[in-house]
Amino acid sequence: MSPESRGEEIARFLSELIKVDTTNPPGNETEAAKLVRDKLGELGVDSVLVESEPGRGNVIARVRGEEEGPTLLLLSHLDVVPAKPEEWSVDPFSGVIRDGEVWGRGALDCKGPLAVELYVFADIVSRGDFKGTIVFAATADEERGGVKGVGWLVENRPELIRADYVINEGGGFEIPAEKSLFTVQTAEKGVYWFKLKLKGEPGHASIPGAGRNAVVGAAEAVKRISTYKPRVTPTPHAAGFIKALLDAVGKKWVARLLLNPLTADMALGRIPDRSQAAFIEAMLRNTLTPTVVKGGYKENVIPSSCEVTVDCRLLPGYGEDWVKGYVSKLLEGLDYELEFICKEPPTESPIDTPLFKAIRKALASEVLGCLVSPYISPGGTDSRYFRRAFGSVAYGFIPIRAEISLRELMRMIHGVNERVSIRNLEFGYKVLTRTLTEFYSMV
Repeated sequence: MSPESRGEEIARFLSELIKVDTTNPPGNETEAAKLVRDKLGELGVDSVLVESEPGRGNVIARVRGEEEGPTLLLLSHLDVVPAKPEEWSVDPFSGVIRDGEVWGRGALDCKGPLAVELYVFADIVSRGDFKGTIVFAATADEERGGVKGVGWLVENRPELIRADYVINEGGGFEIPAEKSLFTVQTAEKGVYWFKLKLKGEPGHASIPGAGRNAVVGAAEAVKRISTYKPRVTPTPHAAGFIKALLDAVGKKWVARLLLNPLTADMALGRIPDRSQAAFIEAMLRNTLTPTVVKGGYKENVIPSSCEVTVDCRLLPGYGEDWVKGYVSKLLEGLDYELEFICKEPPTESPIDTPLFKAIRKALASEVLGCLVSPYISPGGTDSRYFRRAFGSVAYGFIPIRAEISLRELMRMIHGVNERVSIRNLEFGYKVLTRTLTEFYSMV
């Protein structure tokens, strides 16, 4: 069957998948998992459906080939973030196909990628065109951290999803310029959320000097955290992306400035598009962002305590001790306690692998003259579980052409009027199929 025919078929299946509301919370992914299981069966592939708890379904298909080789997993998730129908041009769970596009929550994140991977997997299996073991998994709960999806599977059913290589969401988008640039997510920053509990002494608010105001202390903490920034520390993942991006736009020399800690901030300040500058900066340094402040309980009482929640994201090589040391120096003179509420270490995969080379060759055959680069994601995906638990080479790579600006694309993900073109479903199918073909020729 031609890629164009597959594109139409993928679109129809995606439309049906979108109609199953898997908004998380609560998730209720099992009905969508049954739909995926049935489609796999229709395409000739057996699978298993396992629940981490009632309603939280995960579907996995695992097929061993005749030749020895590595295990490769195509991974996606079934759950989606909430959508408010009154904000959309269509019902977000209608799955309507209109003007060559499939509309609805999950079209990009992550039911569209799921549908593409399902058909790539089924076709590779039907042809026997692989070595080792090939796995397909559509899992629950990614949008809430994956605890009831991949996290649960790693702890309870690792034999189902263990893999040497993983292709997941998080990369593959095209950045159009003088040369097209496609990204591969090869690393993720760590998540170290913490609370600062600022201390004071109560007193009557009509006499400000009668106490020590914890809200004022919290304000000072927020000011320091927001004003001062950790040192720029380029990783190979960030450096590869920045060099490729500047090559794509014809300004290779600027990379030297952005990757030098002494000149990086000056160079960042001269990037006209502030959203692009913020994205690049988040890849270059540890970040701390105050997000929640809670303090005081009565209008005329000087508050003796105030809490500040901070979203902290760390580059590979950094962890809890760095956070404690940095905050200690930054908030010197303030009376506070630090309490971690999340500790997820950063993860990374090597770049010089057969899978990365296969991705590069596959894209070059479809988009002449394009560049392919690694990058580190400021956010997180389920890839982190595989890197930590199994030492897997995990890449975010769901290829998609830039039919609209990258800013518009990113606004649709977790935003309104999310949709994907049938042409891009075809493109993703072709590139992923060719990627696997190239990969199996190398291993």
